Amino acid sequence: MTAELRDTLARVLLPGVAIAVILFVARLRGMSFRDDLGLQLPSWKQGLFWLILFVVLAAIEEVLQKIMGLPAPERWGAKYTAEIKAVRVFAIAVLAPLSEELLFRGMLYRMIEKTVLGRVGAIAITSAAFAALHYQYGVRGLPFTSMDGVFFGMVRCSTRSTILTIFLHALGNSYAAYQRL
Repeated sequence: MTAELRDTLARVLLPGVAIAVILFVARLRGMSFRDDLGLQLPSWKQGLFWLILFVVLAAIEEVLQKIMGLPAPERWGAKYTAEIKAVRVFAIAVLAPLSEELLFRGMLYRMIEKTVLGRVGAIAITSAAFAALHYQYGVRGLPFTSMDGVFFGMVRCSTRSTILTIFLHALGNSYAAYQRL
């Protein structure tokens, strides 16, 4: 098995296992998938509002990254076969947003929100944890993953919907995958 295939399989298996564990732990703790994990649809007006804001945020981040001289994402080119590229895109655009949002804006957000830290604490702590998970972007990428984490936390707080944060996160990651293709 090649290193590329091994890495690609890990990118699929780890989020898949994480999703199963999150749902299992939520069920064990008696958490409601709808209310606690936020698996409910927002209104279409809320969805459209936050989608527009997300596109604006993404455009601002793109400009700031260029101003800061951050390198463009490395293109995959001939590094991977077409099959491995397809699996990696699925992992980036579907599995990562699903697992990360279920964990950060679903389970952890709700658990922290119920404490004295409330919504502000839930947004702050889950955003910091989200940024830490994305360490691969380095110190210069930290402000951007932090902004994204705060944004997704605000969406969760405002709409009570993790489905919307999953969708927006998937949209952003789809663009990131596109940049690599």
